[in-house]
Amino acid sequence: MISVFSTVVKNSRLLKVRLVAIDNSAFRVHYRLTFALLLACTTLVCSRQYIGEHIRCMSTGVKENVIETFCFFTTTYTLPNVPSSVKPGVGPPRLNSKKVYHAYYQWVPFVLFGQALLFYLPHLVWRTYEAGTIKLLVNGLQRLYLKPDGDQDMVAGSLMIPSEATRWAKVRDVLNHLDMVTRFRMNRMWAVVLIGCEALNLVNVLLQMVLMNAFLDGQFYTYGLTALFDNDVTFDRVFPKMTKCDFHKYGPSGTLQTHDALCVMALNIINEKIYMVLWYWFVVVLIPVSVAALLWRIFQYAMHSFEWFNRLLLREASPGIRIDDVDLAVIAHQTTYSDWLFIYYLSCNMDGAVFRDLLHSYAKGLRKEPRSSSIDDSTETPI
Repeated sequence: MISVFSTVVKNSRLLKVRLVAIDNSAFRVHYRLTFALLLACTTLVCSRQYIGEHIRCMSTGVKENVIETFCFFTTTYTLPNVPSSVKPGVGPPRLNSKKVYHAYYQWVPFVLFGQALLFYLPHLVWRTYEAGTIKLLVNGLQRLYLKPDGDQDMVAGSLMIPSEATRWAKVRDVLNHLDMVTRFRMNRMWAVVLIGCEALNLVNVLLQMVLMNAFLDGQFYTYGLTALFDNDVTFDRVFPKMTKCDFHKYGPSGTLQTHDALCVMALNIINEKIYMVLWYWFVVVLIPVSVAALLWRIFQYAMHSFEWFNRLLLREASPGIRIDDVDLAVIAHQTTYSDWLFIYYLSCNMDGAVFRDLLHSYAKGLRKEPRSSSIDDSTETPI
């Protein structure tokens, strides 16, 4: 079993740590952890290594491989109203008892794989819209900061440290690009799309719970709780281990013969555990994390115009950074939430010294021309 999960993890690029973050931890729980979990479940369901054949049927007068193939590709059924002295679901039926057919086990791997794709979809939308903007700015600014084309004052090992004037000129070149982004309103919808994708994560979780409940014939909502207190009864009701199957064929005299087969559903041993894990993962992890992420965004929106909040968050994102109080005041009072969130993600990915210069230049432009991000062309360096 360890080899199955290790194969999924090894082949999944989503679990690798990325140097530039364009989302938060709650977002990554969806498209990394949940995506990998559902892929592992899909692999486990399709594997015959642990449970052998998915179905084994016993019947007289019909070849074993024929009856097993027939029962797996059609449907098996259970009889819920049977005497208590026999195995539930497979004993002789009582009068007017109805058959409960089970065909969902054929679709379990396809449904799990489809769920995995749905969890990746919001990230795909966000990554397509973001289009590497944060990465381009971060990498371009830090490379120019450390590797100028002109002067340098000292050499620390193999790292070339630029002079103050050259460094500031290079920083200002990249900030001119940032000014263009703001001026043409290319990042004005940045926060809207990001928060929309985070809301889509929550909608996706709730929608998938509805779909799984319909898929399991209305038994998923309470599946985890009932399985916790009475797992044998719950598991046998939702994922029966023993089912029945009727096979019809013509006998030697041309009469229609019905062969009653008793089938052991080995696949349901895996299915019942998978859906119990998924129930707890959805209810205990995904829903609280998704709701908390949206509440945090609402709190950010309400508090982003306060200086103390900016100081706390920016210093937490870039430890050790010393930001001028005047710059903080300008950023807090003259930026929209979308621009503020864009700056916050830059601070999460940049070196503290580089981000300090960026913030100083950005605030300087706002002080010079309110509600604008024009870059001062002077060669004055930040204090």
